[in-house]
Amino acid sequence: MPVQKRFFGFRHAFNGLGLFLRSESNGRMHAAATVAVIALAAWLRCSLTEWAMLAIVTGMVWLTEMLNTAIEKIMDYVQPDIHPKVKWIKDVSAGAVLVAAATALVVGGIVFVPKLLAL
Repeated sequence: MPVQKRFFGFRHAFNGLGLFLRSESNGRMHAAATVAVIALAAWLRCSLTEWAMLAIVTGMVWLTEMLNTAIEKIMDYVQPDIHPKVKWIKDVSAGAVLVAAATALVVGGIVFVPKLLAL
């Protein structure tokens, strides 16, 4: 694959990330939470393993939120009217974000609580 074609692929991906952050309040909330996690992990001098755990669950939350947003936009486009099957699809998609966020919260607790209690 030519380098120029790869560059344009990345350009589209970064454009999508920018669109997500500009148009979705949840995206901005996740960005703020990510900055807070990074700052807290740096301040508490997390180990490499702890950083890896935090990076994985943070990425998982971003991934599910962005996919949830895309699914919601697709469903709004395909079926603008309220429909029980569309509601099911959107609810399950939102549930995936909830599972990812809850997992991130548990991992954050495992990493941060002992360090904060030791201060």
